[in-house]
Amino acid sequence: MVATSVNATYPLTKSCINGQGCIGDDDELESLMDSETNRRQLARGRRYIGYDALKKNNVPCNRRGRSYYDCKKRRRNNPYRRGCSAITHCYRYAK
Repeated sequence: MVATSVNATYPLTKSCINGQGCIGDDDELESLMDSETNRRQLARGRRYIGYDALKKNNVPCNRRGRSYYDCKKRRRNNPYRRGCSAITHCYRYAK
């Protein structure tokens, strides 16, 4: 014997009619299922620590004005370059 729900779209099982296994009847069981689901999701995750996580406490570059990716190089990051003319007062025209 299968009973139907109130809106007659989903049939209910016999165990739910007897009060066992019904959704919302046993909050403790539902909370255990949530923790079981969370445990399984955590178990499927990575089993190693990535390099990004290991570098979190490091200062990327201790030199002022240096880019994170250009820290080791001795040249300035994106230096301003312009042509030499009388209006820019470069050393050739400063005399």
